[in-house]
Amino acid sequence: MDLIEVNNVFAAVFEKKRLDSLLDIFGSNSPFLSSKPGFNIRFWGTRGTVDYIKSKGFSVQSVVSGFDYGGRVKSLHRANFVRILADRSNPKHLEALRREFSNNRYSVNEKSEDNRIDSGQARMTESAPFDLVVVDLYAPDPSIFPESMDIGGQSLVRAAIKNYQNVALAFDEESIEKLVLELKKNALMTSLAFRKQQAKAAAKFIAQRTKLEAEMFDKV
Repeated sequence: MDLIEVNNVFAAVFEKKRLDSLLDIFGSNSPFLSSKPGFNIRFWGTRGTVDYIKSKGFSVQSVVSGFDYGGRVKSLHRANFVRILADRSNPKHLEALRREFSNNRYSVNEKSEDNRIDSGQARMTESAPFDLVVVDLYAPDPSIFPESMDIGGQSLVRAAIKNYQNVALAFDEESIEKLVLELKKNALMTSLAFRKQQAKAAAKFIAQRTKLEAEMFDKV
């Protein structure tokens, strides 16, 4: 599949303002929406990112693990990864997604009813694969390493790399800006060539991060 329209987005970013240019092109006053009547953007994310996206006027749903251990693994939720890794060209994957969400098995580790995934929506939006994953990792702090290692963010990036044919990825400030240019050029869609380019860059980024973490162990 070449062009994929971005309707369903998962975001988990450390530097929240890095989302601004992306959110701008999906805003109600965006000129890029004028040729797309009925276009609907839907966001999911982790708590801090959800709060930031809400502050910009978007509807967004929090999906975090129920075993986050004080924030250690908050994005490691099955509901996230099945939607990142699904092959949208495979009917069996799409049917598995529908079954996955049909019984309201997922709820987030929060009290708000607004953040609960209900089975009515599951048959429509929650069972759709993610079209875009946006991640911005926090830097490891040498003074508290390896506690400061980012686990969930790197896992999200690696999942999106693996499934680049079906989901676009941005993983740092530069790649987010490249994503924005791609969406502007392609009427809010990403091309296969772009997704592959971003995945390759992300793989190098993860390799560099892993190398840095290995070197930091020398000082532990």
